[in-house]
Formats: sequence, C-alpha cells, structure tokens
Amino acid sequence: MAEVPEVETLVRDLQQAVVGRRFTGAEVLVPSAVRFPRARELSERLAGRRVLSARRRAKFMLLTLDDGQVLALHLMLWGNLGLRPFSVVKPEDTLVVFGLEGGEELVFSDTLGYARVALAPAEELAERLKLNELGPEALADDFSPEVLARQLHRRRGPLKTVLLNQRVFAGLGNRDADESLWSAGLHPRRVAGSLSPLELLRLYEGILEVLDEGVRLRGTQRDLFGVQGGARHHRNVFGRTGEACPRCGDRVRAGKLGGRNTHWCPTCQPERDTAQATLPMGEPHPPPLPSD
Repeated sequence: MAEVPEVETLVRDLQQAVVGRRFTGAEVLVPSAVRFPRARELSERLAGRRVLSARRRAKFMLLTLDDGQVLALHLMLWGNLGLRPFSVVKPEDTLVVFGLEGGEELVFSDTLGYARVALAPAEELAERLKLNELGPEALADDFSPEVLARQLHRRRGPLKTVLLNQRVFAGLGNRDADESLWSAGLHPRRVAGSLSPLELLRLYEGILEVLDEGVRLRGTQRDLFGVQGGARHHRNVFGRTGEACPRCGDRVRAGKLGGRNTHWCPTCQPERDTAQATLPMGEPHPPPLPSD
C-alpha cells in the first residue's frame, strides 16, 4: 500500500537518480491515467525538459521542470514507479512510461489502474489539485505537538476520520493512522477534539514513530530501483484482525469507520471514552501541552 513512507522513499530515490536529467517524452498506455493535459499532449510537453527538483506533498510526487511546469504523480493505493533500462516490452500493469536521456525510463504502473499523472505550470497544478488546501506535513521540521493540538482543536468527528482528512493532515494514510492510534493507546472513534494534553503528546509521538520507522525501512513496496522495502505492511494491528496484540495479547478487532477498514486493540485502546467524550465549549485556544 502506497502511503507516506513509500512515497517519501520514491521521492528520495528520484532526487538521487532523476533530478538533473531530461525527459525524452512519454508513452501513455492508459489515457485515463492522465488527469491533465490531454494524454496525447503529455509527451510533447515533457520532451526536452530537465528535472530541477523532486519533492513530496501529502502523497503526491512533484517533479519541477526547467520551464516552470510540474509533473505530479499519485500512486493511489497500489501504484508504483520504477527506473529501468529502456525496453520495448512493458509490464502488464503499466499506465505511462516516461523516457529519460541516457536510455532509461520511468515506468508508472498500478495493478488496479487508479494511479494518476498530471502536468501543468506550478500555480495551475497547485490550484487544480488543491495542494494549497492541504494540512501540515507530519514529517515537516515544524510539525510539533502544538501543531497537532491546533489541528484537532474543537473537531467533533472520530479521531481516525479527522486524521485521514487531508485538509487537517497531509498524507497520513489508513494503515499509518491505525498504527499511530495503537501506539498512542487511543480508540479510533474517540472524539478528535477531546484529547487531553498528555494524549495529544502521545499521539504526536506515535505518528512520528510510525512514519519514521516506515521511511527508515524504505516502505513496504519496491523502491525506484526495484528493491523491496523492509517495512512490514501488516504491523501491530493493521491487517491483523483476530491475531494477538503484541503489547497485551488481546485479539485485534476490525470494523468500518468512515468507509475505511479500521483496526484496534480493545484493551490497549479502550472505547470507554468515545461515546462520552465531549468538546469543551467556548475555548478560544487548544489546551496547553505538558512540558518536558
């Protein structure tokens, strides 16, 4: 599953292997994979353009080109991106192939066919993809317990649903949200704005722990060079329905929350406060966080 650690790994690989090189064009095998411009225009607009930088915003990979355009790649659930020598034969699930100078190509693929490409000048791309409406990045240097408190303050929705709202937090995915909540000992249905200062601190630490581990182990998928990442897709609770919780031994439970598969430990993440939790009324600011 392509979440922040997987995308961050690919972006770091792109910085190493693709930044500074020129595209020779693009071959679109599945036209619906190109959001904009029209699929037949993609190759012409990319040909000869040099990649100046690669960065991640939420789960978007953003390649800035020397003419001011930005190429955006989104893997959705199971997409991938691979760098390999040019070959006439393409993998069966290939959506778009980007030619690079030097006889190599970037193969953009997805077994489900949901992954998408977009190309436009920077401001237009940001507007059309609503990049400016995204929330703070958990991997950003300025992400802090105070930022987390501010983003959750007075929100009455279930905690997990709020964490997956890209306007609240950019890029936190289903798997990593489950794991972060398990690490923090918080039930997914807890009212987001009802967390105490200590709970906010635990959640902050849990999010960083989960994401840092995933990035350090280079995600769960293959990287740009085809090497399998070392992170486990099924971790402490995610995807482990009915198995023993590694912390307390109780059976991991699963259900739907906001249409998303959700996993938790009923002992480590007690539900007793989810229905009773209420938000303080009239507070102008989030509660102060505990000091070190």
